[in-house]
Amino acid sequence: MPLFAVPEPARRELAHALATGPFSRALTLAIDHSGLGLARLKGRLDAAGAPVSTTTLSYWRTGRTRPERPESLRAVSVLEGVLGLPADALTALLARPHGGEPGVSAAVRWERLWEPRARVLSVLHSFDAADETSLVVLSLHESLHVDASRALTRLRVREVVRAVAEPVQAKVVVLRGCTPGRPPRLVSTRYCQAVRTEVQAEPGFIVSELVPHRALAVGETAILEYEFEYCDGVPDTSYDRRFRHPGAEHLLEVHFAAGVVPVSCQGYRLDSSGGPEREVTAVSPVSPAHVFSSGGPPGIRGMRWRW
Repeated sequence: MPLFAVPEPARRELAHALATGPFSRALTLAIDHSGLGLARLKGRLDAAGAPVSTTTLSYWRTGRTRPERPESLRAVSVLEGVLGLPADALTALLARPHGGEPGVSAAVRWERLWEPRARVLSVLHSFDAADETSLVVLSLHESLHVDASRALTRLRVREVVRAVAEPVQAKVVVLRGCTPGRPPRLVSTRYCQAVRTEVQAEPGFIVSELVPHRALAVGETAILEYEFEYCDGVPDTSYDRRFRHPGAEHLLEVHFAAGVVPVSCQGYRLDSSGGPEREVTAVSPVSPAHVFSSGGPPGIRGMRWRW
């Protein structure tokens, strides 16, 4: 029903949500008061040339994800008309950091962290959880292993994450192999499970969506552990990790096989995929070589070595 037809108490509640956010609550109230189900909303959006799945609509209204891509923002503009809201009523909330969602730290877009034409971006955006902002990494410990042939063999990861909004469902992790055609494999998980994995064989990427074993209330923390195995057997000289959120504590240790200690190692950070290197530091090559950082901005953190 149009906004003027909503009963006065409900109209005040909706007006307050539209004025203060968060986006998910304002959208939920607007949908409830419209009397339209998600399937009917989807039909209206399809007819207007702004298709959105019912799953995505559900994620938006529960706060699991929020609209960020241009086509999603256009769909929100169409939704405003469908739901009988003033123009920009919902899009104005999205102009605020994270739609006014409480406790969610500013995150950068994936496009800043990967090359603009990287094929992995299209795969990332096919995951509804790829733009997840309700699960923030507090601590990330990575253990990378290099064998006697100087090839990467496996990556073991232990993360501590905190829920900053409900519901918390999943996070997406990405790993790139060293050689096109032979991407890494996800071989084990602990305290979480992979619910979807997509592989781009030619560019050598694997993208996995991991779900904690239990739902988290706001403020709760959880541990996620997972391990990838490299399959290409090709010598490599670097590794990095991309961070969408600021502030994560990061420990990267690289274990070199006996007898193949590199001549030198350096840690580094980039603000974006095409940006200049910052905070370049010399690292002892004695295994395990390691770099540690805490409280840094979003961006790319890694280590390279020279044989």
